[in-house]
Amino acid sequence: MFSLIVATYGRAEVLKPLVASLAAQSCQSFEVVVADQNPDDRVVMLLEPLRAAGRLGAHIRLPEPNLSAARNAGLAAAKGQYVAFPDDDCWYDPDTLALAAACLSSATDLDGLAARWAEAPLEPGDLSTGPISPSAIRMFRGGNVASITLMLKRDAVLSVGGFDERIGVGRWYGSGEETDLVLALVARGYRIAHAPEVIVHHAVAGAPRHDARFGQERARARGTGALYAKHRLPAWVIARGLLAPLLATPGPDLAAGAGRSLGRLEGLMRWYLAEQPARQVMGPTGLQVETKRGNKP
Repeated sequence: MFSLIVATYGRAEVLKPLVASLAAQSCQSFEVVVADQNPDDRVVMLLEPLRAAGRLGAHIRLPEPNLSAARNAGLAAAKGQYVAFPDDDCWYDPDTLALAAACLSSATDLDGLAARWAEAPLEPGDLSTGPISPSAIRMFRGGNVASITLMLKRDAVLSVGGFDERIGVGRWYGSGEETDLVLALVARGYRIAHAPEVIVHHAVAGAPRHDARFGQERARARGTGALYAKHRLPAWVIARGLLAPLLATPGPDLAAGAGRSLGRLEGLMRWYLAEQPARQVMGPTGLQVETKRGNKP
C-alpha cells in the first residue's frame, strides 16, 4: 500500500531508529525506497534489516545532493499506491501506517493525508480532520504540511510532475518543495486531509548559531519567495510575508528576520525574472523537465 521514499545524505547512524520503527509496524504493507546521495557505502549495512525482511524496494544511488531530485528518483521506482517521504532521521509509532491505511481506506474521496508531526509546535488546522482548504494553503494557513507528514496517492503526485527540482534543500531556492507540491495538488482539485491521529516523529532542529542565522534563514527563505511568484499568490500574502519577519523578530533575532525577508524578496524577484515557465513530465527514464516553448524532455 505504501512506498516510503527516504532520501539520505551525509550521515548513516540516524537511520537506525527509522529502520527499527518500520520493523515494528503493525501494518507491513509497505516498501522502502532509499534515494542515497552519499559518495560511499555508509548506509548499505544499515539497510540490511529491510533487505532481509523483503521491505527494501530499491536502493538508488544518486551523484549529487538535491532533495527534490532524490525524491523524484524514488517516485520513479516506487510501486505503492501511496507514497510518503520520511526523512532519514524520522521514526514512526508502531501503528502509524495502520492508522494511515484505515484513514485512507475509509475516505475514498481523499487523495492523501497530512499526519501530525509530534515534536513540532501546533499550527492552526493541525488538529482538524477536514480537507486542507485551497484558499487557506495559499495564505500559508493550511496547517503543517512538512514533507515528513505527507502520505499521498502516487498517481496524483506524478500527475503534477512530482517535486520541482529547482526548489528545496541543495538548491538556490533552499526550501518549500513540499508546500509547492501541496499547492500544485490542491490547485488540481486533489483532496488532502489532516489526520492528527497519524503520528510521525522527527526531532525539531535547534536554532543555528547567532552568527550563522542570517545566511541560513536567507537561503531557506528564497524557496518561499519562489512560491509567491510560481503560484501567483495574492499581493497581500506576499507583502505580509516580506514584512512580518522584520516585525516579529526584534532584538537579537533581528538578523534571522532580516535574512528571511531578504531571502523571500530574492526568491520572488529571481523567479519572476529568471525562471522558465516549465513543467515536469514523466519520461521513460523518470521525471524530466519540458519547457513551455516545447523543448523535448
